[in-house]
Amino acid sequence: MVDRLVARTVLVCAALAVIAFAHNHTTQPCTGNEAGAGGMCVSTSWGAR
Repeated sequence: MVDRLVARTVLVCAALAVIAFAHNHTTQPCTGNEAGAGGMCVSTSWGAR
């Protein structure tokens, strides 16, 4: 019983994370000097020095 509940909770959380990642990737794309996806961008300008 508990194992099934935990497994279902993990699956729901994973599905929500994927949906949030895809949503951020389309609504907050990285700019030209940034690398990343899903709204989690890292500036690459420090590596060009």
